[in-house]
Amino acid sequence: MEVSETIFQRLYLIYMPICVLVGSTGNIMVWILINNFNYFHFRSNRMLSKLPTNTYLLCLAAMSSLFLCTLFVFWLEEMSYLYFEDNLIGLEFRNLSCKVNQFFAHVCDFSSVWLIVLVCCERLLLLHRNRRTLTTEKACAQVIILIIVAMIFNSWILYVASIQQGVCDIDPDFDRVYHVMTVIETIICMFVPSLIIFTSNVFVIWKLNAHIKSEIYRRAVDPIPDGLRYTDVQLTRSLMVVTWVFIVLNMPNYVYRMATNILGFDNQTVIMQNLSLVAHFLLYTHHAVLFYLYIFYSPQMKRRLRPTAMKLLECYCFKPDGDYGDHS
Repeated sequence: MEVSETIFQRLYLIYMPICVLVGSTGNIMVWILINNFNYFHFRSNRMLSKLPTNTYLLCLAAMSSLFLCTLFVFWLEEMSYLYFEDNLIGLEFRNLSCKVNQFFAHVCDFSSVWLIVLVCCERLLLLHRNRRTLTTEKACAQVIILIIVAMIFNSWILYVASIQQGVCDIDPDFDRVYHVMTVIETIICMFVPSLIIFTSNVFVIWKLNAHIKSEIYRRAVDPIPDGLRYTDVQLTRSLMVVTWVFIVLNMPNYVYRMATNILGFDNQTVIMQNLSLVAHFLLYTHHAVLFYLYIFYSPQMKRRLRPTAMKLLECYCFKPDGDYGDHS
């Protein structure tokens, strides 16, 4: 049993940097595809950047990237503690990074959850009102408010996180605070968002089915497709995949935390330790694959993937010496 546990833990340590690399690459791809790069003069990319939904997605990519950065620092700390006796990273740095990493990890989780909720609600309102009422300016304001709330809500972690027996953990003096906040976090960051996402997706599915039926009838009369509505439907479908995957991959982590902190399961048993590793495997996988799902399930994003890649190669790899002028 000890051998299998050691192998599992080693796989866990190997998997973390892989998730960091894969997830960071996906986040960068989304930023390139969505953002307005005047240097390339991609009209379609500029149109993408003006969608309120993509304002949420860009912030989600930024939060995911920040989470992956904290994961990489955590991995360095684990490697330093296990194999270099804290010589790779000093103990003073570990004490500081423990608080900072835990704080930003919680902020990123909180923000990511509610950004996905905002995406679901925006899609739902768009499909039911048949017109776009949200602007990118309003979306940016919502994002800023959300991040401020996330930082205030998770500020408690700066006081309770500390190095315990070589591991970043909760100071035993604050166990009661941690248990209370675990319950509140589970409600605010998992149960309520999951209920909103599930309800929104059910209404979206109902509206999409109604739209498909009406579209079949309309095309029998007028074969010219409705471009805006068609692209909205495509984007909504791809985002539904992202939201369902989010729930599936994030739920085990909160279930484990509730089981150990509220229901009293012993987290020192081999089974619970392995379940903890599995829950974290799934959480890290979510940050690694989230935007690949968005890219490859979205026809608009897939169509822009190859032209954008070729334009990048043309601009940075095949540009003649001395040619630094603007491309028109």
